[in-house]
Amino acid sequence: MSDIAFKTLGGDGPDLVMIHGFGSDRLSWAGNAPALMEVARVHSLDLPGHGDSLAADRGDGTPLALAELVADALDANGIATAHLLGHSLGGGIAMVLALAQPERVLSLALLAPTGLGRGIDRDFLAAFPDLATREEAEALLQRLVTKPLLINRFTIARVLEQLARPGAREALRGIAEGVLAQEEQLGAWAGQIAATGIPRIVIFGGADQINPPDAIALVGFAGRMLVIPEAGHLPHVEAAKQVNAELTGFIKSVAA
Repeated sequence: MSDIAFKTLGGDGPDLVMIHGFGSDRLSWAGNAPALMEVARVHSLDLPGHGDSLAADRGDGTPLALAELVADALDANGIATAHLLGHSLGGGIAMVLALAQPERVLSLALLAPTGLGRGIDRDFLAAFPDLATREEAEALLQRLVTKPLLINRFTIARVLEQLARPGAREALRGIAEGVLAQEEQLGAWAGQIAATGIPRIVIFGGADQINPPDAIALVGFAGRMLVIPEAGHLPHVEAAKQVNAELTGFIKSVAA
């Protein structure tokens, strides 16, 4: 039984599971879920130490350990096969799960995924769990985007509220360490996914400061690629309409 908070949002068609990035939660998909529900039955979750999930349930914090927990959550919710949509850390987790259990993954849709960038911003990972004031949070979170106004009072308050939950800061530190310890291995695993034949699409922001796209790694990964020049590390937030159109078209093409 999984302790990961899991929610079915609605829609008809094949299952689609959305996996958020480091320091975020399932609410980060608010601008994408309605469009995706037109082509799939959409589910969201909170990774350990994020949102409503237990802080202690994270294993060693590596993407491999987190992928095992996500697989447990799919089992607990009766999802045998699904499209996986992952952002940043969530993209790395989706790739690990696809390699471990390719038979249950209908497709991979990856947004600024760990393992296909030129290297994660270690300073960001180190600073995030220790954010204490609104000013600190605003300055750090604005590095995620090219449009500073997207980092509003609600976003900042939500981050600080989540960090204040018992065990959250410790959990995030452990996950940050786990990601960095396995980052190089993730890149190698990404190169193996082409052999699985799983349909895949990767979307990056061209102005991503947290995990800039690696052109060489993307060529090896193959599949559909899109770089949105004016977006940062949150292309699904900064260019939601364009990303939603790409994702829904991709899922339709897989079904066809």
